[in-house]
Amino acid sequence: MKSVPFLLVLALSAGIFTAIPALAQADSAITVKTDKQSYSDGDQMAISGTVASQLNVPISIVVKDPSGNIVLIGQVTPGSDGTYSTTVTAGGDLWTAVGSYEVDVTYGSKDNTAKAMFQFAGSTLTTPITIEGQEYNATYRITNGKVLGIVPDTSAKSLTVRIQSSGNGTLSIDLPRSIIDAKSGGQDANYAVEEDGKVSPFNETRSNPTSRTLAIQFGPSTSQITITGTQIIPEFSALAAVVLTIAMLGAIFCFRPSFNPVG
Repeated sequence: MKSVPFLLVLALSAGIFTAIPALAQADSAITVKTDKQSYSDGDQMAISGTVASQLNVPISIVVKDPSGNIVLIGQVTPGSDGTYSTTVTAGGDLWTAVGSYEVDVTYGSKDNTAKAMFQFAGSTLTTPITIEGQEYNATYRITNGKVLGIVPDTSAKSLTVRIQSSGNGTLSIDLPRSIIDAKSGGQDANYAVEEDGKVSPFNETRSNPTSRTLAIQFGPSTSQITITGTQIIPEFSALAAVVLTIAMLGAIFCFRPSFNPVG
């Protein structure tokens, strides 16, 4: 029998030992999935999966938005059966973009990862509007941007939304009729919308007895969006003050004591 050359034995041995880490990596492989394909703001999202072996370390969970920005970081420990699951809430201040989000899980090392994709419809946020010392809330959704504040102009019957834009985006804002409305002949009329002083197209996506919702497109350099109606809160309070004044004058006149001169 011929002897196996020493270099061949060495090469075979090297191949065997090289394969060992690969087998160990396969043993500790990880999977991940979400319970649904799409979520809206405030939805509960279940993240789950399996690991092939126990490494006695927690699983790292990172959620990224369509631009790769991290919007959530967490950890979960796999069970003795090799499964894991956790529940998080979709939405929040960092979830500003609409589109495809990514869940990345890492177990033990950066080479032992898995990912899953899901769709997010956008967050509903709230910002205060202060009109004559009274605070009201406006709800909105915005993509590729951030609302910095809303400034009312009672004389112009308008609200100016100051934004920080990061690209072409959409502002969807809910306008309570009790704050601002647009009427003509007792019927709903169109608002006037301007983007940095220029007329901007928009869609009215919802209307009911208490509010109206506008979807307004904006560009990467937009800094403010102005919405003008035909009536705003102080008009109602001013009218009430006039009515109250007239009523008080009438009461004073009616109950004024009569004067009868003597002599």
